[in-house]
Amino acid sequence: MEAGGKDYDAILIVYNSFVNAAVYKQAYKVITPLKAETIEGDDVLGNYEFEPDDKAEGLEDLYEYLLASQLYHSFMDGACSEQSSRMTAMENASKNAGE
Repeated sequence: MEAGGKDYDAILIVYNSFVNAAVYKQAYKVITPLKAETIEGDDVLGNYEFEPDDKAEGLEDLYEYLLASQLYHSFMDGACSEQSSRMTAMENASKNAGE
């Protein structure tokens, strides 16, 4: 966020997504900033109380948490895909060495 994450219209995260032990696929996420806007005259966040009372500050904090958690999920999914690929490669290498 300090690097200017809130200044962009969206942040795109590209990562490897785990499917199974033999396959992973490339995936992406688009994360857009949260805004306290109204839809057709209704206040979207009218039923919620914010502390501090400034909704914009609360949404900025929530956006920071959303961005951090989505980055963490992407890193963990990529790490799982990498470990799975290494395990499959070692299994194939051991099988070929045995032959």
